[in-house]
Parts: sequence; structure tokens; C-alpha cells
Amino acid sequence: MASSLISANITSNSCYCGIPLNSLKLPEKCFVIGLIRDNQVILASTEPTIWYGDVILTVALSTTLVPMLKLVINKTHPVHYSSQECLINNSK
Repeated sequence: MASSLISANITSNSCYCGIPLNSLKLPEKCFVIGLIRDNQVILASTEPTIWYGDVILTVALSTTLVPMLKLVINKTHPVHYSSQECLINNSK
């Protein structure tokens, strides 16, 4: 079984902007590794909050899961936020 590393840039209208990284609901057999912020890797185990400009790092344990994982981690709202602060708290 081949695994795939998938990343997503967090845009100002990302559904995940402003929420804890560990609260992401990913497909089965997909996992969050961490994120990249200011050229540093921050592991998911440190429970960081996701902000505009971050890059989320995930892994899918099967290549057949890649399209679903990409869809999930690139989910956006139809509105944009300030680059300084995420205004909508995703509590779902």
C-alpha cells in the first residue's frame, strides 16, 4: 500500500483558519502531521491553531484516498477574512 504526503495552503477564506489543527476531521486512514509556519515545521502534537498563510501537512495511507483528502483540507468559505485575524470560528 502506497502512502501520499498532501499539503494545503491556508487561504484567508479557509474553513480551518483560526481552529486547532487537531480538530480537523479527515477521512479514515488519513492523518495530520503538522503545519509549516514562517519556514518552521510545527508538529500536530503541539496542538497549534491554524492561521492564514500556514501550510497543513497530511498523509493518506492509500493513494485512493488522495482526492478525498485534498477536497477536505482545501475547504473554503465563500467570504474572505483579514490576513491578521480569522473572523469566523468554525465550531462544527
